Amino acid sequence: MSRNPVLRVNLRSAGRKLFAAGAAVAISVAFIVAGILMLDSFTRGLTQQIEAEAAGSDLIIETHWVSGWDEETQEPLREDVALAEAIQELDGVDVADAIGSGYLSELAEDGSSTIGFQVGEQSVTRAGEITQGREAQAADEVVISSAAVAGRGLELGDTLTAQEFVYAEGAEEGAPEDAEPTVVEQDYTVVGVLDTQGAPRGYLTGEGMERMPASPSPEEIRVQLAAEGEATAVQSQIQELITEQAADLDEDRAASLTALQVQTTEEIVDARMAQQSGSANGLAYLAIGFGSISVFVSGLVISNTFQVLVASRARTLALLRAIGATSVQLKRATLLEGGLLGLIGGAAGVVLGAGAALGFSAIARATFAPDLPLATPTVLAVAVGLGLGLAVTVLSALVPAIKAGRVSPMAALRPVGLTPAAGRPSRARIVIGLVLTLGGFAAVLTAALLAAGENVPLGLPAPLVGVAGAMLGFCGVLVLARLVVPPLVAHGGALLGRLPGLRVNARLAGRNAQQVPGRTTATASALLVGVTLVGTMMVGASTAQTVLYDELAERYPVEASASAVGEELEADLAESDLVESFSSAAGTPATVAGELGSTEGRVILVDDETFAEVARTEGLAPGSGEAVLAQQFNGQVFSGDGAEVELTPYGTASSGAKDQAITVEASIASWLPAETVLITAGSLPGDDPAQEASPWAFSDAQGITLIRLAQSVGPEESYGLAGLLEDHTEEFNDVGALMRASYSQTIDMVLLIVLVLLGASVLVAVIGVSNTLSLSVLERRREAALLRAVGMNRRSVGQMITIEALLLASAALLIGTILAVFLGWAGVASMVAREDWAVAVEIPWLRVVMLWGITLLAAALAALLPARALSKVEPAAGLSED
Repeated sequence: MSRNPVLRVNLRSAGRKLFAAGAAVAISVAFIVAGILMLDSFTRGLTQQIEAEAAGSDLIIETHWVSGWDEETQEPLREDVALAEAIQELDGVDVADAIGSGYLSELAEDGSSTIGFQVGEQSVTRAGEITQGREAQAADEVVISSAAVAGRGLELGDTLTAQEFVYAEGAEEGAPEDAEPTVVEQDYTVVGVLDTQGAPRGYLTGEGMERMPASPSPEEIRVQLAAEGEATAVQSQIQELITEQAADLDEDRAASLTALQVQTTEEIVDARMAQQSGSANGLAYLAIGFGSISVFVSGLVISNTFQVLVASRARTLALLRAIGATSVQLKRATLLEGGLLGLIGGAAGVVLGAGAALGFSAIARATFAPDLPLATPTVLAVAVGLGLGLAVTVLSALVPAIKAGRVSPMAALRPVGLTPAAGRPSRARIVIGLVLTLGGFAAVLTAALLAAGENVPLGLPAPLVGVAGAMLGFCGVLVLARLVVPPLVAHGGALLGRLPGLRVNARLAGRNAQQVPGRTTATASALLVGVTLVGTMMVGASTAQTVLYDELAERYPVEASASAVGEELEADLAESDLVESFSSAAGTPATVAGELGSTEGRVILVDDETFAEVARTEGLAPGSGEAVLAQQFNGQVFSGDGAEVELTPYGTASSGAKDQAITVEASIASWLPAETVLITAGSLPGDDPAQEASPWAFSDAQGITLIRLAQSVGPEESYGLAGLLEDHTEEFNDVGALMRASYSQTIDMVLLIVLVLLGASVLVAVIGVSNTLSLSVLERRREAALLRAVGMNRRSVGQMITIEALLLASAALLIGTILAVFLGWAGVASMVAREDWAVAVEIPWLRVVMLWGITLLAAALAALLPARALSKVEPAAGLSED
């Protein structure tokens, strides 16, 4: 620094003026560093887990797909067992175990099964120390992993059960009396705990695996090499052995056997890492992606900061040129100043990001991921953080540095307070901006008008083209912003000046912003990025919610239905906050017969009025000769939509009254209770089918109730509907209600996460507004002094700065909201795969109003300190400054 006196002068004059720019760098770098460290933590955790599972073996052969079926014994063939026995005989092999896989669970007091976990054969090819109890020795003993103790609360002496549901012979023919399965169970006692990482798991003896009701499924062959064995040589021998055994099998079994891969422990770890790390990488990349957005915004803030600093130093820089400083020295000093700021801000960001990652990983360990390693700083994260901070600030300071080098020594003779008028944007800038904007948004529109399954003429997927077009189009908007934002702010000031008491201050604020179009545009652009992204997510989420609700209304037009009708049920439904409306219809027992068999069910008589208050779509009542059938029957009797089904009143088939049977064309409904058929009166024989003497005698005792869910019900509350209906009937269907509530919560949760992540870019942008206004105080001291001298009071001067900040925010909000509506609609439309869906934009007005209110409030708060500083300028002191 001692060799660069210009840099020392710049740093002394800047002082705390660079603090906000440094904060912008730190926030942006922190996001990136946190994402990198969380990715490292997830990766280390997965690696440790997979290495622990593979430990103890030298070679592993995954055998999940090796299967066959013995037609005589009706048992699965264990090709892996025969292969393991042959591998055992190879030179260089010590142990080769064929590991099968089964499933154990803990039974509740009522006999229901809780969530269980996989079990495999206890083997010397597995590493791990018994920390409690002992190894399994008898056929009814099991050793569990430490994860099963920590995650499932199991302990020594607990009983785990293997279950298999066996259907009686003939059940596949649809006979109702044979449909109930027999449950075969085998119990196992926990006798030990194996200290190993990974998911909860159990280990049985070979006899214990054979004792399981269901035959174990092939999982893997684990091989331990003898002392003289070489992994590469044994791999080749096993591969040749597989080829030899496959030659004696039929085509399908041979294909599954030859597909096996003999992998070393290192290879199996790499392969399983590639399979399992996708979700962890996705979360980390999401954080890194949104961090990159805040980096871009901070670049705008930093560039604007240095432009204002260079403008405020124009006279000083000119004097330096006059006493011998060269243009290169001025440029280098500005770039070095940016580099120093980047290193300091990057270092702060590394510390913040490391702290955030450490905190998140600690919370994850304490809640849902006990084996997750704590996030710790890495060389990569530190290097990326410091390098990113340095690169962003130096690149952002490049244009201001060039301007600093162009300051003429004659500028020192220019009267104080006079700055040259800013020129209009060049023709090349306008042409480039128009090409990017029109071309990019044309691509977005093209993608939106195509279904997601289609490709644009270039052969690219529509969503990909839409994203690329949005990025290009938005870059074009930023290029053209200097042509649009300053006039927009000036017109906003003129419009606001029509209000009583704001005539002078608002007009001055608008003209001040127009006088420095570069600074105004850069400040508004930083806000524009955040506002557009937040608004796009809001509109996109609301539009997607509407589309999903339309799909749900098509799949589940009635959200819940119950095989019960009565005053008690109606009273409970009327009092429940979960229910918006309901209706009931009478029914009668009947035999339902189709091409696949017959079963007993109930036929419900409905009409258009039945669905008027509960259905979310129209035209649900079947026409004459048609019926709507539930998906679930004791025996499958129909093959799908369009199949013919015969309905006979219960008991008339045996009495010979077949003239009462009707044949209807079936369509399937996923929202009906099991064994339910809907028809209308036009499908029934006779003039008055519902009369008491008719076999088609409908009553409430065999009827159903249709229910519409209240609009604001969340997924947790929606489960309460099942409890309400269980008090009245065992047969009900609330899938539509659960799906609707779940979709709503999922979209809101994703939106909340994204808005929190985007909040970093908005925070950086607001810092930029405050920083720009604070730095502009340096240029406007004489202006403020002159205004005070001609009669303006302190309050009015401060008010002028606040209005300027609000005008800048309003311009960004107006442009950003328009872009958000278009991009939010187009993003959803490009991902909709059905051509018959017309995606209509859904604007969440309440959320948009909140976005405007929060942004304007933040802008006003950001202007608070600059407004106070400028209002304190004394007329004499300001006018006397040279």
